Amino acid sequence: MKRREFTLPTLIGLLVATAGLISGLWLVQRQKNQAAFAVGADSPIGVKIANVNDTGFNVSWTTSNASAGFVQYGEGKNVPDVVVSDERDQQKGSVDNYFTHFVTIKGLKSNTLYTFKIGSGKGLYDNGGSNYQITTGAEIADQPAADVVYGQVVTGSGDPAEGALVYVQLPNTGTLAALVKTSGSFVIPLSTIRSKDANSFAVYSKSTNMTVIVEDGTLGSALLSTTAGGGSPIPQITLGNNYDFTTSSVNATDSATSSKFSQINPAWESQTNNPTKIKILTPKLGEQINSAKPQIQGQAPAGTKITLEIHSDEKIVASVVANKDGTFSYEVPNNLSPGEHTLTITAIIDGITQRITRTFTVYAVGESGLPAYSATPSATIRPSVTPTRSATPTPSPKPTATPKPTATPKPTPTGVVTGTPKPTPSPKPTATPKPTATPKPTPIAATTSAIPVVGNADWTWTMVLAGAIMLLSGTWWYKKT
Repeated sequence: MKRREFTLPTLIGLLVATAGLISGLWLVQRQKNQAAFAVGADSPIGVKIANVNDTGFNVSWTTSNASAGFVQYGEGKNVPDVVVSDERDQQKGSVDNYFTHFVTIKGLKSNTLYTFKIGSGKGLYDNGGSNYQITTGAEIADQPAADVVYGQVVTGSGDPAEGALVYVQLPNTGTLAALVKTSGSFVIPLSTIRSKDANSFAVYSKSTNMTVIVEDGTLGSALLSTTAGGGSPIPQITLGNNYDFTTSSVNATDSATSSKFSQINPAWESQTNNPTKIKILTPKLGEQINSAKPQIQGQAPAGTKITLEIHSDEKIVASVVANKDGTFSYEVPNNLSPGEHTLTITAIIDGITQRITRTFTVYAVGESGLPAYSATPSATIRPSVTPTRSATPTPSPKPTATPKPTATPKPTPTGVVTGTPKPTPSPKPTATPKPTATPKPTPIAATTSAIPVVGNADWTWTMVLAGAIMLLSGTWWYKKT
């Protein structure tokens, strides 16, 4: 009796079919796991609605993973279908990934309900099962007098906290928000703050308590308490610190190290005329200077040693001593390059280190026209750049010699003015009001195009089909032999 055996084609078919099934299931499961991980890392954290007025509002949030962000909104209860990208993407004309997200919706109707969803990374998120919603405010004919809050935010290492989110709140009002610029500065028009229903401008005085909150995702956050009269400018904010300037003593507490320090901003105490404080008289905050060798002047107690540092393409460090009349002066010895420069002066008075930081801009030679800035409720500063003239090319050589092309000089770039100071604050923890809690976003079903393709069923079925064909071939060969 002939013994039946599995021949080589049969074994190969079984192995291929089994391998195809296992690998296909593994690829599909891996796809699901990666998609779930991506949605979790891109999930919006701390969603806030701010800058609500009669024509628009702002939405901001952070993510634990750098991702692209947008807002998809619609009027009334209609399905949101209009997409607005991050403010930085609109300025650059391309989409990028960020840890912080800042989207401004404009051109809306007054007293109108709008709903929206948040697009973050590969997911689309709503507010706990329903769309986010906000009602725009009423039109107000009379505009209040201009009043701004501005300052600078730095990281723990002292670098500008570019992209950080800054929120300003007064008691019983809405929230204003701004995005920290490349230089670390921010500007918020406090006079545009409205009541909670956004139908009237808020009423406040210089003594009204004001809370400033900074969020920068993985880099940390900061909290500062002051008054509405103390925001022009406010002291420099360092991420990880909490500040209280509502009392007579200016203190700050580092939440990470609990170490105390004292850093004074003269603009903060400009009305006290305290002779023990250092001041910068020129250049003024955000000043535009035609001279490449500007004169630096200030005030300090007589005999005080002042250290000056100018940071730009070139770094200049010098020391001067205050005169008997309490003034000091220093002329920059070398030409500064056109553009923005940062000046820091430091002095030790009564054993306490005092430091002031501010920015100024040096014009290029022959430059005419200045960048123009206008503060908007979203605190976006958009410079209007005046183009510089191209240099006239030199004439071509005589026909006797082989002419060489003359290089046309590159136009000199116009310096960008941020117009923000770099003051530095001082230690003391406080329990300050935190912004109102916002519902946690929940992911909703994403479209097919939003899911990353890692593995699919086509390959699995191809492997199974190949295995089945080989299995049938092996069976046929077995019967034939």
